[in-house]
Parts: sequence; C-alpha cells; structure tokens
Amino acid sequence: MNTQKLSDLMDVRAGHTFRGKAEDTGRIDGYKVVQIKDIREGGVDFSTLPFADLEPGKAKNTLESGDILIPLRGNRIEAALITLPDDTLVITTNQVAILSSPSGGVDPAFICWYLNSSEGRTQISRLKAGTAISNISLRDLVNLQVPMPSLKVQDRIGKSYNNWQAQKLVLQSLTNNGEKILDAFCSKLLREDS
Repeated sequence: MNTQKLSDLMDVRAGHTFRGKAEDTGRIDGYKVVQIKDIREGGVDFSTLPFADLEPGKAKNTLESGDILIPLRGNRIEAALITLPDDTLVITTNQVAILSSPSGGVDPAFICWYLNSSEGRTQISRLKAGTAISNISLRDLVNLQVPMPSLKVQDRIGKSYNNWQAQKLVLQSLTNNGEKILDAFCSKLLREDS
C-alpha cells in the first residue's frame, strides 16, 4: 500500500504559545482553550472548557471542525477529531499538534482512526523522546508515515470509525446510568435493613 508523510496529507502546526497559564478562570468570554487533559479519542467536551488567558483577536491558530488534535507531551497517545459548537472560538496550547486537512483528498476521520489504531499508536510512541516527561516534536510528527488507501476506502473507514465512536458514547452513558441505579438500589436496601 502507498504511504505518505503526514505533512503531505495534513497541515501540521502547534497551538498558541502562552507566557503563563493558558486558562483564565475569571474570564467569561473570548476563546475557549483545549489543553492536553481535554483530548480524548471520542472528541472534546467543549461545554467544560475554560476561557483562555488571551484577548480576543490575538490567537493565530483557531480550531475548525474537522481538525485533529494530538498531545505532544506526556505518555498518553490519543488523537481527537473535533466538531466545534456553532460560533465558539477555540484554541489550544503549543503542547498540542493541530492537523488540518487542506483539501478534499484526505478524510480526517480516516486519519484520526489511523492515529488511534494500534499501528498508528506504535508509530507515534516511537517518536516520543525524554525521560521524565516524554515529548513529540512537530519535526518528527510531520514525517510520520500514513497508509493512503483510495478515497472510497478512507470514507468507509471514516464512517465506521465515527459510528463506533457514537456507539461508545451511548454505551458509556448506559454504564453510568446503570451504576447510579445500582448504587441507589443498594443504598436503599442498606437503609431499610437498619
């Protein structure tokens, strides 16, 4: 199968560089900021994000729906394909790589699936350097080799991946509800036995 460098498929850049803390707990408007802790394979919960310590109009790299985020620091290897809520300005820190599809020749859902696949995670883990806190450099990430099937296959993989992510959310919700029901039931039995 044909493989290509990630930088030949996607625009790869880092998020905003902050001089201090990225978030400003006192702000109630402006840019919301995604940090490494917010990135999960299933996406980003934008409703819980804090606002950034940054004046409106000052961000260089705002996020768009269809972007993929990858943490560049730490041990977790996880890529998130994002879908932004309407009219929400969102940025991320320079400790996160932003991958954007410049043209219609690549399905971002396929790329996200590949990065989260066992093969993709293995490749990304080989890029990590550092002993105390592992890092991935953008220079190394752009050279990551990605298999490139036809657009038809990319589309099928992307749709299957998105479908599975949606199913996992439903399963997680059912699990959480089941645990609450079990806890309430058992607590009631415990109180009744007293």
